[in-house]
Amino acid sequence: MKFRGHAHRSLDDKGRLILPPEFRDLIRSGVPEAVIVLTIFDKHVIGITPTQWARMEDELEKVKAPSRELQNTIRILYSGYTETPVGAQGRIAIPAHLRKSGKLDKDVVVMGAGRRFEIWPAESFEQLLDEDYDVSRELAENNVSLPF
Repeated sequence: MKFRGHAHRSLDDKGRLILPPEFRDLIRSGVPEAVIVLTIFDKHVIGITPTQWARMEDELEKVKAPSRELQNTIRILYSGYTETPVGAQGRIAIPAHLRKSGKLDKDVVVMGAGRRFEIWPAESFEQLLDEDYDVSRELAENNVSLPF
């Protein structure tokens, strides 16, 4: 399951959001209960499947002596954990604690990020697009050759 693309959306007064149709259809076809896990990662609200969450927990348990940074990342991930159903129209409820942590107000962008989707404040997304990135060295070090 790969999330791709992005869409500008507005949260309603109760913190509900309508996912892009492509995301809704992907979730509803790939997750039997049509439930996703929302949490905070890298200061943004992310959505993953319950299966991905379980895999993440298993992977994190492999770390025998986590650094303070990893311990804090784990704390943030676990404290944000919320399961939410994806309605027939793709509507999800984002709890107040996640809206606060993710600095989500009214205007947001829902973007695909491969195995997860992210929900950013619209202003932060625009700033992301305005930045310049030179990742050529990192790609070369990992023997990655992009086709463009």
